[in-house]
Amino acid sequence: MFKRKRSQPEIFGAFNWWDKGCFLGQMTGDRCDYIESRITKVLGTGALEQQEILEVGCGGGLICEELGQRKATMVGIDPSPGALETARKHAEQAGLSQRIHYQQASAESLPFADGSFSAIVCFDVLEHVRNLKATIAEIARVLAPGGIFVFDTINRTFLARAVLIWYGEHFPSGGLTPGIHNYRDFIKPEELRAIITTSGLQVCELAGFMPRGWVNGHFKMGPGWFKTIAYVGYATKMR
Repeated sequence: MFKRKRSQPEIFGAFNWWDKGCFLGQMTGDRCDYIESRITKVLGTGALEQQEILEVGCGGGLICEELGQRKATMVGIDPSPGALETARKHAEQAGLSQRIHYQQASAESLPFADGSFSAIVCFDVLEHVRNLKATIAEIARVLAPGGIFVFDTINRTFLARAVLIWYGEHFPSGGLTPGIHNYRDFIKPEELRAIITTSGLQVCELAGFMPRGWVNGHFKMGPGWFKTIAYVGYATKMR
């Protein structure tokens, strides 16, 4: 019998965010290492603990909790009630409810005043939003002068399609839910750079996010030269 392919909102609402075997969870620490290093570079030593950081598209709360464990105060927004329910419950179980606030909202219409945050992060999200230009414009709007926007996304290449969709979503060892990605929504680095720049931010780095060794039974991920599948970066707002 034909099985209906689930929509992305359905997938994210029911996603097993805290599955310890999920590669997404395994990368969280590595992603937060990158986030912390770039926030420190732009805002100074100890800045992570001094910031109220906005995560756009927090999902089940993996990055919010990891940064919360590192003493950051987090605000996470996501359009999915199911993901937010999971995030809130897990934060409470982890004893982080006082450090993390979750709110339902879309990336294209952030419910915050201009210049509300000195640091904004957005991981595993830009390739899923309904309107990329509106999302970046909103992030630029709520970012304070002198602030930093840290992000990642997936490059629109044949190799990314082969690895993440053809293999990742169609073979059990790939570990990805079928329908979680749309190839047409992947973003080339030069496209993202142009949109960020047009929104009034200055792109300071675009680097591949790639294996940097084997640690504790999985690949240690970090910035590097290979941008063909996934890449990370950060941008700043002029004072």
